Amino acid sequence: MTATALKIPETFFHSKMFRGLGQEELGRLTQICQRRRAASGEYLIHQNSTAQNVYVVVSGIVMIERLSRAGRRQVISFAFSGDYIGFTNTDEFEYSVVCLSTTELQMFPRRALLEIIDQYPLLKSNARLMGGNVLAQAMDHLFAMGQKKAHERVCFLLDQIQRRQCGISKSEIDLVMSRQDIADYLGLTIETVSRALAKLSGMSVIEITNAHRIRILDRVQLEEMASVH
Repeated sequence: MTATALKIPETFFHSKMFRGLGQEELGRLTQICQRRRAASGEYLIHQNSTAQNVYVVVSGIVMIERLSRAGRRQVISFAFSGDYIGFTNTDEFEYSVVCLSTTELQMFPRRALLEIIDQYPLLKSNARLMGGNVLAQAMDHLFAMGQKKAHERVCFLLDQIQRRQCGISKSEIDLVMSRQDIADYLGLTIETVSRALAKLSGMSVIEITNAHRIRILDRVQLEEMASVH
């Protein structure tokens, strides 16, 4: 893990939170921002640790998870380029964040960032909008968990990844997460995830290229099964 001083880069605008800002706001943000590179498997945040930093994902994929006292894990969400992680209403994080691939991030001291956000109306509006998006995504996830069959839940995840991924064909999906990660996100067992993928393959909705690559064959049908609206 490395952290270095950051000048205003083009990647500063990967997040909607920084869109439309003027030079004054950008200058203030640049003063407190550092660039961080994290390896696959590295934890950015540990559950119950002090909430010190906020991150914006520049490239790569990270996973947000939460453990119960009994050791049971729930994967809360996956974050992609442009997403921010680390905002919290308490002084401790109630979740952990782990990188699923080599990940580039922008890192901001939480308190300093909150002070700047409070001073600029557009930045505050952007942050509120991003918070609303996170809530909407959580509601979609909850609906899928409660109302969809196993293969439809898998379609829900594949649709999410396809819409957010960068760097490969839109017809192909990189599954950097493990089958266990997928199971813990969708409220299923590993065996059920495997059966659901096999079913979708048998329906000619997807083609399983290998353990970490899926090709979408029928985009319309996948979207119909994934829909939560």
